[in-house]
Amino acid sequence: MAKQTSSVFSVDVIGLEGAAGQPTYVRICERIRAAIVGGALAPNARLPSGRTLAMDLGVARNTVEEALSQLVADGYVMRRRGAGTFVAERLPERDAPPLSSNPAAIPRRAVEQRQPSQRASDLKSYPGHYRPLDAIPFTPSLPPINLFPRKVWNRLANREASRPGNDYWAYGASNGLPALREAIAAHASAMRATRCSPDQVIVVTSTQQAVELAGKVLADHGDQAWVETPGYQPVLHCLRAAGLQVVPVPVDEQGLDVSKGRKLASHARLAYVTPAHQYPLGYEMSLQRRTELLGWALEADAFVVEDDYDGDYRYEGRPIASLQGIDANGRVIYVGSFNKILFPALRIAYAIVPESLVGAFVDAKHVADGHTAMLTQGVLAAFIQEGHLARHLRKTRAIYDERRRAFLEEARILADVLELGPARAGLHVTGVFNGRKRVDDRAVAGECARAGIEVHPLSKYGATERSGLVFGFAGVSRAAARLGLEVVRRAIRP
Repeated sequence: MAKQTSSVFSVDVIGLEGAAGQPTYVRICERIRAAIVGGALAPNARLPSGRTLAMDLGVARNTVEEALSQLVADGYVMRRRGAGTFVAERLPERDAPPLSSNPAAIPRRAVEQRQPSQRASDLKSYPGHYRPLDAIPFTPSLPPINLFPRKVWNRLANREASRPGNDYWAYGASNGLPALREAIAAHASAMRATRCSPDQVIVVTSTQQAVELAGKVLADHGDQAWVETPGYQPVLHCLRAAGLQVVPVPVDEQGLDVSKGRKLASHARLAYVTPAHQYPLGYEMSLQRRTELLGWALEADAFVVEDDYDGDYRYEGRPIASLQGIDANGRVIYVGSFNKILFPALRIAYAIVPESLVGAFVDAKHVADGHTAMLTQGVLAAFIQEGHLARHLRKTRAIYDERRRAFLEEARILADVLELGPARAGLHVTGVFNGRKRVDDRAVAGECARAGIEVHPLSKYGATERSGLVFGFAGVSRAAARLGLEVVRRAIRP
C-alpha cells in the first residue's frame, strides 16, 4: 500500500487506476498536469522529489521520472540543476493570445476547420482509388496479370538485391539508373523508331507524372495546353495541377484536328496527343495531321507530348513510326510506360526529351519525388537486357490478338445498335451507338456494373456528339466475352 503523505497527489492518483489501458506514467503525468492547470500547484511551486513521489504513489522511481520528463517536454514543469522540479511560470494554455473579447467579431472561417484548396476541389472530378482495380470484363487498359512471368521477375529481383555495393540502396540519380536508361533507349528505338541517346531518357513513375513534369517545364502558370477530346482524362487533371489552362480540341478519323486547335488557342504552349492509337477512339493520326501539328509547334514555339501508351501492341499492318522519330526540330516529348505492358503496380514509365530540355526535366523530377525506386529499376533493366521483355511481348501480342478477334466476332450481336471503331492495335476497342436516338451510355454502363460487367461510357472521356462504350479485350476469353456482351445487350435493350 502506498505511503500516505500530505502531498496533493497522495490520495487521488491512486484513483487513476480506473483509466484502463493507459500506462502508469501517463496516468501520473495527467494527474500532475490537472493539478497544475487547476491551480492546486501554483506557478514556480516546487514539486516533491522523484523519490518522494514514487513512495507516495507506490510506483517505481523510473515510472515517476518518465512522467516528469513528459511534463518538461510539454512545458508544464522545469528542472533546475541542484534545486529540483518546479511548475512553469507560464503554461501552454495561457501562452496563446486571446482570439477576441467579442466572439461575434471572429470570422466564421477562422473558427471552422480549414477547407481544402480550390485545386483540391478541381481534382475531385478525378478521384483517387481506395481499392485495387479488378480486371473484369471489359475493364479497359488493364493487362491480365496472370500472363506476366513472375518466376523470372522474382529470380532477377533476388539476384539484383544480392549485388554488392549501394547502387540500389542509396539515393539515386533523378533521371534514372544508367542501365535502365540504356535499355529503354534501345527498346524505343527498335520498337517505335525513336531517335535518342540514353542521356535523353528520364525515368518516371507513370504517364501522368511525365505529363505533369512537361507542363511544369514547358509552360508557365495560366498558359494554354491542347488536349484531345474525347481523350485520356487523367492528363487534363495533371496539366491543371501544373497550373495550365486546358483547351479541349476535337478528334476525328485523322486524329487531333490541328486547324480547330489553332482557332481555339493558336498560342498554346503545349499539345498532348496519342497519335499511334488515339485514346479512346482508336484512330491513327494521319501523316498530314502529324506534319501540321509539328509545323504549328515550330511556328508557335510550342511542344508536343506524344503518349505512346500501347504502341508495343499492333495486330494489323505495319507499325506506325513515332511522332518523335520524324521530328527534326526538337519539339516532341515522347512518353512510354511499362505499367500496361508488364503489370500496373510496377510504376515505371519514361520520357524521351530533346537534349536542350534534359536539365530542366531532371530538376523537375528531383523536386517531384527525387527518383524512382532504384532496385525496381535495376530489375527492369535486367528484364529488358536479357530478352525477357521481348519474349513477353511476343507471347502477349499473340494472346491479345486471339482475344481481340474473338471479341470482335462475339460483338456482332450488338451490330444493330453499336458501331465498333478501329481495333488494329492496343488493348481496347470503342463502339458508338448508331441510330437517331441518343443512348445514355452512363446508364448502360451502370446497368452492366450492377451485373458484374465493367464497360466505360464514352462520355466519360469528354464531349462527343455520339455516345458509346469502351471495351477492354486483353483480359477476356471468348466464353467470358460472350457472356459479358449478352449483359451489355440486355442493358442497351432491356
